[in-house]
Amino acid sequence: MPGPKILNHIYDAPLDSLLSYGDGKCSGPKGWPNYVQELGLTAEHIPGFIQMAQDDQLWSFFFEDPDDLDDEPAGAGALDPDIALWAPIHAWRALGQLRAAEAVKPLAQVLQQRDIDWCWEELPDVFGLIGAEAIDPLDELLSADDIDYKSKVTLSSGLTYIAQTFPDQRDRCVEVLTRQLSHYDNHHISVNGALVLALFKLKAIESTAVMAAAYNAKKVDEMFVGSWPRIQVDLGLKQASDFTPEELSIHYTPEQEKLMANIRAYVNRHKPSAAELGLPIKREAFGSDKSTEFKDIAAQSGSQKLPSKSGFGDGAKASRKKGKKKQR
Repeated sequence: MPGPKILNHIYDAPLDSLLSYGDGKCSGPKGWPNYVQELGLTAEHIPGFIQMAQDDQLWSFFFEDPDDLDDEPAGAGALDPDIALWAPIHAWRALGQLRAAEAVKPLAQVLQQRDIDWCWEELPDVFGLIGAEAIDPLDELLSADDIDYKSKVTLSSGLTYIAQTFPDQRDRCVEVLTRQLSHYDNHHISVNGALVLALFKLKAIESTAVMAAAYNAKKVDEMFVGSWPRIQVDLGLKQASDFTPEELSIHYTPEQEKLMANIRAYVNRHKPSAAELGLPIKREAFGSDKSTEFKDIAAQSGSQKLPSKSGFGDGAKASRKKGKKKQR
């Protein structure tokens, strides 16, 4: 077990409460603790939470193998890294609840630096809570050359969440998403795919001309939302009978085709047997001279189980290192 750690930066109350707040697993903003009410948070605490969300030392607890962390002697300010590692996640949730627009750009840097599912899944929720004041910063970030395309995919989702959380901001979000998509030549195809997905979720019929142009230019990653004919059908603009099955299907890039072929080959090579899955086995399938072997296999099948999936709680250390997708 790793020993207690001393932080390089000292956080004053009430921010320091998040260092020992504990496990951060919960489902969506409705399941998050009410940090503002519980801790009496105000706008004056925003800079401290931004620093906590960016704190390299706290993130090192998240990514490092606990066995590799040097032990520190216990004392004033000492904390458990297995608990403190959740502090940045609690911090960005608190920033969302405080509707801290000044946190959008710093959190985009966190998103770019920390390649984990927690960022991809929760930061759009945070931007959604911040609301209207996050729209312009997100627009700027989507146009920025120093933001990578993977981060822009998540940032575009933030605009969807804002529109869904604050319906009065829907038209403004659609305008930003549509304008960004109109620059499809300047965006990675995955960003364009995410922009189309965002517009699709918002049922942005008014943006179909721009969506069609992006598809016709072959600048959209169809894995995000499907082919243009499929979108038209799902938006109620066309009937499925207007298209061929091939037109309604996703068209993969050569790289995606290669990746999927590799995945299929891997799955086929590692396909478990009926015995490994604990499925019923017909004895006659082994022939009359296989009775002994059958008994051996059947006995083994009763004790074998599929490997359990690592999650959070007891398995948190393994899952956080691998960027395991958390359950929503």
